[in-house]
Amino acid sequence: MSPRALTAPPTDRSMWRRLLRLAHPDAGGDAALFVWCRHLQEYVAGDAPERLHPERVHPEPPRRAAPADSPRVPYEAAFDRAASFADLTAQAVALADAVGEPYAALLRLLDDCYDVGEPGGSLYRQQNRGATYKQLAAIGHRLGMGKAARAAWYGIAESVPLSQRHAGHILNRVGDRAA
Repeated sequence: MSPRALTAPPTDRSMWRRLLRLAHPDAGGDAALFVWCRHLQEYVAGDAPERLHPERVHPEPPRRAAPADSPRVPYEAAFDRAASFADLTAQAVALADAVGEPYAALLRLLDDCYDVGEPGGSLYRQQNRGATYKQLAAIGHRLGMGKAARAAWYGIAESVPLSQRHAGHILNRVGDRAA
C-alpha cells in the first residue's frame, strides 16, 4: 500500500485552496481563470463557515439579528398606500414636515434610502417587511428618548409604515452622527 493511501482525503477547503493557487497569476496561472474560480467558489461553497466538527450531524442554525417572530410594525398594507418602496420612502420624508422634532430629523434621514429593486437579496427582503420594535427602540435610545417619546416614535413608524430597511438606514445614519 502506498503512503498516499494512508493519508486522509483532502477537505473541500484544501481542494479550493489548491485550485486557486494553481489558477493564481503569480503561480503562472491566468488572471481571468483565477477570478472565475473565485466566483465559482463563492457560488458553490457560499459564505457559510465550514463545520468544525464533521461528526456533528445537525449544525446550529446561524443566529439572526432579528428573529422572524420579532414584533414588527404592521406592514401588510404598506403598498396599498404607496406604489413602490421609493414612493413609501418619499411619503415618510414628506411626513417630516407634519411631525415635531426629533422625529422630523429621523424621517429626513431617509432622503437617500433608495429602492433596491432587484428581488432576492437581504436588502430587498428588508424593504418588504415591517421594522422591528427593537430597531425603533434602539433608534430612540441612541437619541436619549424617554418612554413616552419612544411610544410616539413607534406610532409615527406605524403610520408611515416604516420597513425594516428604513429603520436600519436610520439606525446607521444616527450611528454615523454619534461617531
